[in-house]
Amino acid sequence: MARRDTRELILRTSLDLFNLHGEPNVTTNLIADEADISPGNLHYHFRRKEHIVQALFSRFAEALVPLIDVSENMAGEPESLWFRLHVIFEVKGQYRFIYRNLSDISSEMPAIGKALKALFSREEKAILSLMLSLESTDALTVSEAERLMVFEQILMTFTYWIPFADQFDPKGMRDGSAQVRAISRIFLLIAPYLNEQWREEVEQLSVAYQENL
Repeated sequence: MARRDTRELILRTSLDLFNLHGEPNVTTNLIADEADISPGNLHYHFRRKEHIVQALFSRFAEALVPLIDVSENMAGEPESLWFRLHVIFEVKGQYRFIYRNLSDISSEMPAIGKALKALFSREEKAILSLMLSLESTDALTVSEAERLMVFEQILMTFTYWIPFADQFDPKGMRDGSAQVRAISRIFLLIAPYLNEQWREEVEQLSVAYQENL
């Protein structure tokens, strides 16, 4: 097998195992065994497990950042916003081991911890930009206190929907319905503050996706 193919095999296998068992519970020997390669071959490509985690995180960030770095008029229509959130949450679900182990990864791997903080900062700016964009078009009307409350609730959902689903909806994590419910939760958080047209469309979207679970 070519060097590039072996590296890719290691990364794919590691991601599957990290998502299934949790990164702290997966050893390089288990990865090598599952990938049907020798431990020496694995260490030729990645000297330590931390290097595998770093490579996977880099892929995760490369996929996520373009989705959250958007223009000020990002609000668009409810359906387009729903689709963008769907893709964002899909990417997070693909790399869900990161969100199940945020504190440990950040403390044990400082480089990733620093990158995570930068990523969270981007998400904070994107969420605030979204809310301000909705306000600028009169789609959303909130006081400063309400904006802060909704902003924090959305940020919590963005960051902790995977641990929440692991505890309260494990079946939903397996079949993808937890992702739909998390997106619905975000829409319904802002629904009371939306104008009538947006609110009706948001509620209809939420119901339609819930019915298709």
